Amino acid sequence: MPIEEDFTEALRTTLLTFEPPNTPSLVQAGVRNGRRRRRRRATVVGVSGAAVLALVGLGAAAVPGLLSVGRTTHHTIAGPAASATTGAATASATPKPTFTGSLPADRALAILTALLPTGLTHSIPPGSGRSGQLWVDDGHGKSLFEVHVSRQTSTTAIRSHVFASATTLADGTLIQSRQAPPGTDPGHETVNVLHPDGLYITIMQWGAPSRNAPSTRSTPVLTLAQLRTIATSSQWQ
Repeated sequence: MPIEEDFTEALRTTLLTFEPPNTPSLVQAGVRNGRRRRRRRATVVGVSGAAVLALVGLGAAAVPGLLSVGRTTHHTIAGPAASATTGAATASATPKPTFTGSLPADRALAILTALLPTGLTHSIPPGSGRSGQLWVDDGHGKSLFEVHVSRQTSTTAIRSHVFASATTLADGTLIQSRQAPPGTDPGHETVNVLHPDGLYITIMQWGAPSRNAPSTRSTPVLTLAQLRTIATSSQWQ
């Protein structure tokens, strides 16, 4: 038998013995396989959801702690800042000059009147303007006071002329006091004070209501020691 006939006969025999597939069985198997896959995915999703919920619960418990730690860290950082602020406040509390040039007469007179001993009356002489003059009376006649306050940028000339024979305090402050010579106006006294930073204070008193009037008092309103105490007060800063 030729080869072609043999091949044809074999193919015919194979087709006669071939049985078609069981389609319903295949469908049922596919359905069962699909259900198994859905169950597996559901299981995985359930486990994943539980894990997410567990993490959320853990986060709810952990976040307050984290916030607390954050707050603690914030306080720790704020500490040095507060110290720096305190340091800045302390530094700013260091006394600094409150004026340059000449202190206005009204401010100088306000300080002078605040430093006067109790029991004295005082008033501004008419027409005194900005001269820094004040009448002071202890009940035995008016005395003219005059005050001048300035901050000098150069003190060389003042030191050599006004404070040539001055008393020097421990902090370098110079004090020069002058009283009227015997036989002259007994009420005229002057105190000059020069601080190391250039603060220059002069306070004078006369035994009369004006500079050129004859003395109307036998003793000055303030002693020289009282005048020095006023002139060296820290209130002039």
